[in-house]
This record gives sequence, C-alpha cells and structure tokens, in this order.
Amino acid sequence: MRLPLGPLAALLLAASLLLALGTGPGEIGVAEALGSIGEHLRGLIGFGPAPAGLRDAIVWELRLPRALLAALVGAALASAGVLTQGLFRNPLADPGILGVSAGAALAAVLGFMFGLEQHGLWVTPLLAAAGAGLVLLILLGLNRAHQGLATLLLSGFALGTLCGAIATLCLALGAQRWDLGIRVMQWSLGSFEGRTWVHLGWAVPPCALGLALAAWLRRDLDTLHLGHDTAASLGVDLVRLRHKAVLAVGLLVGAATALTGIIGFVGLLVPHLARMAGGPGHRRLLPRAAVLGAVLVVLVDTLARGITGVLLPPGVLTSLLGAPLFLWLLRRRGLGER
Repeated sequence: MRLPLGPLAALLLAASLLLALGTGPGEIGVAEALGSIGEHLRGLIGFGPAPAGLRDAIVWELRLPRALLAALVGAALASAGVLTQGLFRNPLADPGILGVSAGAALAAVLGFMFGLEQHGLWVTPLLAAAGAGLVLLILLGLNRAHQGLATLLLSGFALGTLCGAIATLCLALGAQRWDLGIRVMQWSLGSFEGRTWVHLGWAVPPCALGLALAAWLRRDLDTLHLGHDTAASLGVDLVRLRHKAVLAVGLLVGAATALTGIIGFVGLLVPHLARMAGGPGHRRLLPRAAVLGAVLVVLVDTLARGITGVLLPPGVLTSLLGAPLFLWLLRRRGLGER
C-alpha cells in the first residue's frame, strides 16, 4: 500500500495540527482556535484590530507556534534520518550517529554547569547550536580528504562518545548540585514547553536550508544505492555528496536539538514507515518522511501536554512508542527475508 504524497499526507498533517490547536488548558476547542487565528490574520493584514483576549493569547502565542515548531522539528529529524540512512546505505543508521546531537547536549550541560541559562531564555539554545556547529565543523574537517564512509562513521561515533563522556564528567563533578541534574534531565528529555514565535523564527532558516540541501541530494542518494563504484562511474562526486549530506544533517539535527532538546527515535523510525508507505526512492521518500515526521511529533506533543492530564516530555513518549514499533518493524522485515 502506497501513501499518496499529496492529499492524504496533507490531510494527516492538517488533522494533527487541528488536534494540537484544540488540545490543552483553557478549554478552547478547534472551532474557537480557528476563529481566533482567523481574527489575528485579519488584524495582521489590516482588516480589523487584532484580538487581545486571554483565549486569543493562548491560541496565537502558545498553541499555534508550538504546534508549528513541533511539525518543523519532526520534519527536520525525519529528513535527517533519511539522509543518514541513504548516505550509509544502512536502514539502521540514526542521525545521532554523527555526534551532532551529543555536541549540542554537551554545550547545554556546560551552560547549566556554569549557570549561564540565568542570563536569558536564549542562552541554552544558542549554546546547544554552537556545540552542534562545532562538532559539525570538526567532523567535516576530519573528513575533508578522500576518506571513505567508514572514517566518517567512526569519526562521528568518536566525537559523540567524547562529548557524552565530558557531559557525564561535568555531571559527576557537579554531583553536589541537585539542581544541575534536574536541569540537564529536563532539557535532555526534549520539550516544546514555552516555545514561541521567536523560537520558530530562529528554527526556520537552518531547517529550511537543511531541507533544501536534502532535496538537492535526492538523485545522488538514489544513485549511491547502486554501489560506490557505480555511483562514481555515473558522475557522482562521493566526497562532495558526503560533505553536503553531513552538512544537511548537522543543520537539521543541530537546530532541532538546540531548540527542543533531544527527541529520539524520530530519525530512525519514520524513514522505515515512509519506505513501507511508498518505496525507497528518495525523490518521494524524503518529502513523505518529512510529512510523517511532522505528524508524529505534533501528535506526540499533543498527547504529552493535553490528553494524558500529566505534562510528559515528548522525548520520553517518542521512545516509549517508537522502540516497540521499531522492534515490530525489525521482526516483520526479518520474517519477510526468510
């Protein structure tokens, strides 16, 4: 069964966003939320004053940017997963294997350790983005020569392990500070709490650039599946492909991690679901995975903040839901290979 990229995918995304807009404290339903958004839009284009009530503030300032950011983060992580698995020609590859998210986590931990987050809400995201960018630059620098994918893989693994070890050392040195562990834990579990239009505005440029770069590489990734020698003989510059793919993954994962913390399993699970829905060709696989990733993260965040009655970290729910489903997919694939 193939999932149409057009109407059905758009319908799924629209339905998830509507559910997110109608869920949460304040007893504001979907119809009221849409009415409030319509009034705001009319006010923005000059057809009347913008509404200023509590209901309108909840919908426009809290629910809508949060839902859109969740969709953008889901699309970014899923697209990064498609790129990583296509680059390594391994459906079990995860974007975290390149160490970018570990670099972001280390920078955030250092910020918490020295109390830098007290200087503003933007300090932690900026530090995380800087950490992800630094790891990305080191990774590209270590692999600027004509080395193979094995070198890239091992470099990313080593950098991720090093960042994780340093972060653990920081926590060990600050073991007397209970608040440090709580802050690190809250950030590492991933959250969209308190995210506004400003956060969304900062997330759009790197994610848009990463998605555009990923779309540019779709044909080369399809050719790469024929084998490295065949791809090279067909004119694919393997070194440039590797660098561009790593840059795109770094932009997508770095931006998502910096703004929301670590949300696991999206980059690993969603590409599998997208392949089941429509095949392995990257021309359709990439946009399909982006839409499914957006739908998944929006639904998970909606579940985490409204339906359960308890505020749960979305990163925990993606792992709780993703791990069993991924094991089922692996078992299904294994049975199919007999």
